[in-house]
Amino acid sequence: MKVIRPVVIDSGKLVSSSVPEDEHQVWNSGTTYAAQARVIADHFIYESLQAGNLNKPPAASLLDWVRIGPTNQWAMFDAEISTQTAADGELTVVLKPGYVNSLALFGVSGSNLAVEARDGADGPVIYSHEQSLDGSFVGDWYQYFYEPIEQLDEVVLQGLPAYADAHLTLTISGLVAACGILIVGNVYEIGRTQRGASAGITDYSRKETSAAGTTTFVKRRYSKRMRASMVVGNALLNKLQRLLASLRATPCVWIGTDAPGYQPLTVFGFYRDFSIDIAYSNHSLCNLEIEGLT
Repeated sequence: MKVIRPVVIDSGKLVSSSVPEDEHQVWNSGTTYAAQARVIADHFIYESLQAGNLNKPPAASLLDWVRIGPTNQWAMFDAEISTQTAADGELTVVLKPGYVNSLALFGVSGSNLAVEARDGADGPVIYSHEQSLDGSFVGDWYQYFYEPIEQLDEVVLQGLPAYADAHLTLTISGLVAACGILIVGNVYEIGRTQRGASAGITDYSRKETSAAGTTTFVKRRYSKRMRASMVVGNALLNKLQRLLASLRATPCVWIGTDAPGYQPLTVFGFYRDFSIDIAYSNHSLCNLEIEGLT
């Protein structure tokens, strides 16, 4: 079991993006806004609830503004997979995150992913990775010729070289290139996952039946979930508990195993419950319940 503790991406760490932040005008304290007028403030889109809206900062004036969501440029850096940063043809971002050794992308759309790290803005290349985002499973000739291509929508990369001045360039290409959330951070080994781990999804869709008996379905978001037991050496219990205490109510990337084929055990979310069963003199059994985010 591993966990990637994320680094918060702010304006100082986002060097550049191919997606402009120009959906609306930036909020100005000297401008009077009409009802339903939209502005950008702190990388979020707000809509005015009042006419004659003057000199009322959107984030601090809840009776005058309602937050709609992140801008397209910053949607890939919030805490929701369902809000995507999208672009036609290619999406490229350059980050300067500091010391990190891992990254993860969720809610990806496109045909190809390329990652490159340089020591400095124009320094030598210290890491490069490129892969197809085709996640199709081909079991026979019929599937090869007739089944639609399946999108690989999750990618986790570990082992990035940790450089203080590393500049990471990520490029997603395709007819429509999009990313729900990009996580960069440091990975921690927290235990050895045991057999019997479970994974699933929580579906927030609803079934509604009218008085006449007509049933309709309202398709909504879903989130992944995971429950696993892991073996931890007793000498590491204090360290593990301090780490998990520091990650409470913090969305992280949880990796049940690095073995291929077990992607359902990779979840972006937070732990709901953590317990330790001190069963043996040299090692203990730790239980984690992870709730994913939509």
